Amino acid sequence: MAWRRIVLAVALGILQLSAEGWRRPFLVLGPDQGLPAGAITSLTQDADGFIWLGTESALLRYEGGHSRRWGREEGLPSGFIHRVLPAAGGGVWAATLRGLVRVRDGQIQPAVLGPSPVADAVALDRAGRLWALTRDGLFVEQDGLRFARRTSRPAGRVFTLSGGPSGAVYLGTESGLRAFLPDGSEQAWGREQGLPASGVAQVVEDGAGRVWAGSGRSLAVKAAGSARFLDQSRRLKASLSPNSVPFLDADGTVWLPTQGGALHLSGPGDTWLDAAGGLPFRWVRTVFRDREGTLWILGTALARLQGGGRVWNHSLAAGASGEVVWSIQRKEDGSLLAATDNGAVKVAATGLARIPGTEGHRIKCLAEDRDGTLWMVSSIGPTLWLHSGERKAVDAPLGDLGFAVNSVMADRQGRIWLGHTRLGVLRWDPAGRRLVQEVPPPGPGSLGVFRIREDSQGRLWAATTAGLYLRGPSGAWRLYGEKDGLKPFGLYGMAFLPDGSAWVHYQEPQGLTRLRIDQGRLTVLEQRVKGQGLHSNLVYAVEVDAQGRTWATTDQGLDRVDPVLHIGRQEGMISEDCAIQALLAEGDRIWVGTAAGLVRYEVGPDRPSVAPVAHILQVLHGDRRSDPPWTSLPPFPRTEATVSFRVAAPTFLDESAVRFQVRLLGLEDAWREADGRQVRYPALPGGHYRFEVRAAQGGGEWGPTAGLDFRVRPPWWRTWWAMGLGGLAFLGLGVLILRLRVAALARGKAELELLVARRTEELQARNTELSEALGKVKQLSGLLPICASCKKIRDDKGYWNQLEHYISAHSGADFTHGICPDCADALYPERRRMLGREEPDIGT
Repeated sequence: MAWRRIVLAVALGILQLSAEGWRRPFLVLGPDQGLPAGAITSLTQDADGFIWLGTESALLRYEGGHSRRWGREEGLPSGFIHRVLPAAGGGVWAATLRGLVRVRDGQIQPAVLGPSPVADAVALDRAGRLWALTRDGLFVEQDGLRFARRTSRPAGRVFTLSGGPSGAVYLGTESGLRAFLPDGSEQAWGREQGLPASGVAQVVEDGAGRVWAGSGRSLAVKAAGSARFLDQSRRLKASLSPNSVPFLDADGTVWLPTQGGALHLSGPGDTWLDAAGGLPFRWVRTVFRDREGTLWILGTALARLQGGGRVWNHSLAAGASGEVVWSIQRKEDGSLLAATDNGAVKVAATGLARIPGTEGHRIKCLAEDRDGTLWMVSSIGPTLWLHSGERKAVDAPLGDLGFAVNSVMADRQGRIWLGHTRLGVLRWDPAGRRLVQEVPPPGPGSLGVFRIREDSQGRLWAATTAGLYLRGPSGAWRLYGEKDGLKPFGLYGMAFLPDGSAWVHYQEPQGLTRLRIDQGRLTVLEQRVKGQGLHSNLVYAVEVDAQGRTWATTDQGLDRVDPVLHIGRQEGMISEDCAIQALLAEGDRIWVGTAAGLVRYEVGPDRPSVAPVAHILQVLHGDRRSDPPWTSLPPFPRTEATVSFRVAAPTFLDESAVRFQVRLLGLEDAWREADGRQVRYPALPGGHYRFEVRAAQGGGEWGPTAGLDFRVRPPWWRTWWAMGLGGLAFLGLGVLILRLRVAALARGKAELELLVARRTEELQARNTELSEALGKVKQLSGLLPICASCKKIRDDKGYWNQLEHYISAHSGADFTHGICPDCADALYPERRRMLGREEPDIGT
């Protein structure tokens, strides 16, 4: 019973891996990208490259992370848009429940269709003209918004309208198919010609002129020039979706939307894009491929295929976490093997089968010897063998040397070499049935070996924790390290280029070093670091493909060094965390082992590198908004001097990698990197400006420059009339000040003259008084006769007068009497002695 349980477990494991299968990566777009979570009915791309979406409530222009919305509030006759198509000359046609309109440069213009403006079905012909079916008939675009009636509406129910590359326009009805040919003639097919009995709900013409028509679970095809349709219903795994639109791809193949995914018809072959292959929903309404080659799938949500359809993922497990893939090798019989955290698996197109006996083992590397024995080593366990003809792997009897091995390889002579985690380089000795230490650890320490490879000269290279070991033709090993030009870090691995040089990468994040070893001398040729073809300096593996191109895996995905190409999460990798040495480059496929499973990248012609075109979509000035067309922007008043610009570049390969540079001529001349899609200039001074923007994809070339001229009005006091009035006011003020000054001087002069007059009168009065005084003083001048004894003075009349009487009479002086000290001593000697020789003041 035990063997039955083992067989059952193995079978369940194989079924589990197969059921999970290879899956394509899709990105579901929604609120995080500025889009609704659902209710999207149609999509297209306009002449500028923007994606337009019709929804059940509005028309949206997707600008990458942001959407511009038009609804009933903006002038649409109805918010329900059932079809949107590009319009000749720019903009789009939007078929709503209440009428057909054209939206161009933000303007909504109704189409002139006759009595009924409502278009039940619309389609573009080869010339880009719009055909519209109304209740009054089938109309064709003429010029501008005017349409001409082509024919009356057919009887019965009409399902679809479609234009083909041959120039024909097809009308699918419940009774069959009707074609309007470019020469003006018509042709019809019905059930008698092989069409489904339920009518034609979907019709599309492919690039070879084949017409595919179907409804429900019925599908038929008519070759170009044939009169009958052949039944192709066997190709349908699910019913054709009602009210859906087929899509003609750029290569002439067609996509049919069904209830179980999208059917891709390419001549006799067909493929399905469904939930089993990674599509995040089952029901598909339409498929669309934009001008950059990105595939969009519209169903219950809007999804976008990542990586251009070249990336495939396999998680190797039922859970979302996946398994770590440590190594990938191609066997001699052509089968592909992967070493994982849960054993070794055989990779096939239909699924993966785990090798019995390896379950639960962490297999780091595997190799096949000449006898067909598969060696599988584990860095934390024993080495396993799977001998030729046996079904189950077993532990190899290798002793301690066979435990904890990093890598294993078979050289061109059939020898098996192993790199131990601690014990250096080992060689299998088949004669002695044992492992031999070819390069032991130096001294008492350990020597970890991560990879051993053989170059075109038959030399063995070993990437170790001590540096690079090289085994020459003589069998001697030599160590190359820092003294020889390598960086002072252990090596992870190496890969050889066609010119004989080799890339090596390190345990530390040091990028790639290209070197050459000739005659025992190591020469470093170049160093590659982040930004030089690498997204990270931490390199896990490096390989060179048959065309001589270098591929490297890092902690940020897969890089092609030259020409530069990056594949990461944005391109659909299940994980960017790649595993050490888990890289295989062969033919047109690159295999990568990651922390979440196995990734397959299908190499193809590189897309032409086209720089994205930047657009200015909106200008905010103050609280107001201006939208294109920018015929003439009125000058912004001072209150609206804070100006913001919303910019976009319609590229959808990787919106997160789009970069913008901006400058505002009149304020700055140099380009600067914009922080986002909104560029703001606060409080601009008055003057003329020109805003310019350009875009680039990652580190690519800058695209053309978009520009917009505008003017900010200066403050009122900086206008010419204000400055003129100010000049006049200043001049008038100067005149006024001058006149006031002159008047003040005149008043001062008058006051001074009055003061001088008053002072003159006062001086004259004083002069008179002085003259009179002097006259009196003169009377005492000259010789006065005075008595020598009594001191009396004789007057003019001859009388003798006392001295004081005479002076008083002839002047204004009066006298008081006293006695001087000498006279006092002479007259009153006793009194003088009593006063102690004091000098009394004796007066009368």
